[in-house]
Amino acid sequence: MVTVLSGCFARDEYEVVLVTLWRAGEEYELPERVRRINLGDLQERGEGNGKVLALRRLMDLRRTMKRERPDIVISFCVKANFRSAYCMAGMKTPLLVSVRNNPWQDYACHRASTRWMEKKAAGCVFQTQEAKAFFSTPFQRRSRIIWNPVDEKYLLDVPAKESAGGNGVRSNRVVTVGRISRQKNQMLLLKAFHRIREQFPDITIQIYGEEGERGVKEAMEAYILEHKMEDQVAFMGHCSSLEKEIADADLFVLPSDYEGMPNALIEAMVLGLPVIATDCPCGGASALIEDGISGFLVPVGDDKRLAERMERLLTDPELARQMAGAAEEVAQRVSPQRIYGEWREYVEELVRHPMSR
Repeated sequence: MVTVLSGCFARDEYEVVLVTLWRAGEEYELPERVRRINLGDLQERGEGNGKVLALRRLMDLRRTMKRERPDIVISFCVKANFRSAYCMAGMKTPLLVSVRNNPWQDYACHRASTRWMEKKAAGCVFQTQEAKAFFSTPFQRRSRIIWNPVDEKYLLDVPAKESAGGNGVRSNRVVTVGRISRQKNQMLLLKAFHRIREQFPDITIQIYGEEGERGVKEAMEAYILEHKMEDQVAFMGHCSSLEKEIADADLFVLPSDYEGMPNALIEAMVLGLPVIATDCPCGGASALIEDGISGFLVPVGDDKRLAERMERLLTDPELARQMAGAAEEVAQRVSPQRIYGEWREYVEELVRHPMSR
């Protein structure tokens, strides 16, 4: 989301500075003319406990903002939102925060920081009405709901996508994409597939994404061994060319316990894949999928219902084709230029007329 949006602003002649707080490589290639400042060397500065390092991180971020003198600061995700709000105390620069996940998970245990963020921020971008409803009424009034954009590469003509569309041949694969974690709950997909695997000996489950939480992948591997599913389940790791790798899959499944506006689901729908997702908070999947028309929604954690829906689509190619065609229409709502236009309008409004806080 950050790379797509920053690239749109940069191409529109805005000066964009991306500040990161952790030492890490570039998982996504930065667009041209976007300048990155990495403050992630704090842990290498001598001794200090966690609180000291956290204070140093805030001080460095504050100094960076004062040096760069931006017209507006835009922060993404809960920690960046809190840190930006704290380090900008006393500064008149407008802060636009963005809530990217289920706020009942990210903000409910941090009431004091949330209240300060609401007071300090000039505005907020939410992805769903359900996420917006968590926060105070005054904060909601000066906010906007803006969906995620899809990367332009998913909108291009891809040979695999063309072969998979219409009467194209699918590849006997069910895919899911996301970091391997409790939130993404890939175990639910394994349990659902175990219920129906004897009917589909040629189907394989491919799990794309890096390990995100210790012990989760190990538990999945143990389940696979216990149920003798080694020949039908594969961990694919990180992939930077998903638009090519998954475009001819038979089915995409999002088994998450909670999400914001799930990019992986958007990308699968734009590619024209039949999709199934849990109807998880905070409403991103249900905003994207019209149940029974452009995909199926199933209750969170319900492997039996997920198995039933998987069986339905895997045994009814015509229904799968119809749903895939309906899913692909979401591309009109998530084009980068459309979403960028909504962001640009809101950003310029806040720069011209910072909302009272």
